[in-house]
Amino acid sequence: MPGYKVDWHNMMNAAARTSLSKSTLSVLILGVGLLVAALIWTGSSVVATRSMTTVDGTVVRFDHGNRSLRSYQPVIAFMTPGGRREELAAGTSLTQPAYDIGQAVRIYYDPTRPERPAIIDDFGQRWFPIAVLALLGCVFSGVGVLFYLGDRPRISSLATPSYAERKRKRNRQNLMVSLIPIVVGAAFLLCAAKSFMHEREMIRGFNRTKGHVVSVLENEQPYKPRSFLYSAVVVFKTNTGQQITFAQGSSSSHNDLREGEEVDVLYDEGTPERAVIDSFWEHWGLTAILFAIGLPFFAIGVFFVSTIEFARRPRKRTS
Repeated sequence: MPGYKVDWHNMMNAAARTSLSKSTLSVLILGVGLLVAALIWTGSSVVATRSMTTVDGTVVRFDHGNRSLRSYQPVIAFMTPGGRREELAAGTSLTQPAYDIGQAVRIYYDPTRPERPAIIDDFGQRWFPIAVLALLGCVFSGVGVLFYLGDRPRISSLATPSYAERKRKRNRQNLMVSLIPIVVGAAFLLCAAKSFMHEREMIRGFNRTKGHVVSVLENEQPYKPRSFLYSAVVVFKTNTGQQITFAQGSSSSHNDLREGEEVDVLYDEGTPERAVIDSFWEHWGLTAILFAIGLPFFAIGVFFVSTIEFARRPRKRTS
């Protein structure tokens, strides 16, 4: 229309002020996505046990099943409601036995499908991964909410914020972003501390003996054709004369152990399947890896926090 001039600059500024920043959207989407994934995982776990029967049982042995010697599945003995004794392998499979022989556990099993593995009703095996996912979702969602609260003045106000206001907002956002590597690093460091305490208790409480390497397992790495990891298979005898065969807990592309070589072994007297090669890397390798990952994350977060300069609000002069 004649005489009518569109102020495109003000319109673009108004549109920009009515939208969230990219960092706010990214953190909120990540946090909500993790929470949704944890919720879906929880729902699927609950649905999986809805048609199953709950019963108390006892771990009687460990089975490798169709897996390699590096995989331990607990076998649980229990009494059915009809008074019949049954044994069923659990779906849990770890490189080291997670339970003791004779340990009482509560399981879910399907009496109409005896081939279906039992589900051990244990927080560490069933709910801990979901809890970690939910915790990360809460952290990222909380940071996203704080970002959103920082964006609200910009969204609600048509006035262009001053340089000091923009700087304060940017510093608050940088502080929140810096908290993410601090939280991640602290989590890895706590896991490293837990691994350290576990290994120290193992060294103090396990029995010592000698074993012999009888073979070396060769496992192809996933997504890396013709690339292999090697684990030594060790045989030893307990103080009672029981012969135990176990696989080395850690795998590497260059295993120095050879068939027939004698090695030091630590084993649990109550559950001799819980055995490890008594070497520095077998004890402290995982601790060192967790520490090496967590320390840089934590240090980077602390460094960025220390570089943030918070602008002080001008004090009102008193007459």
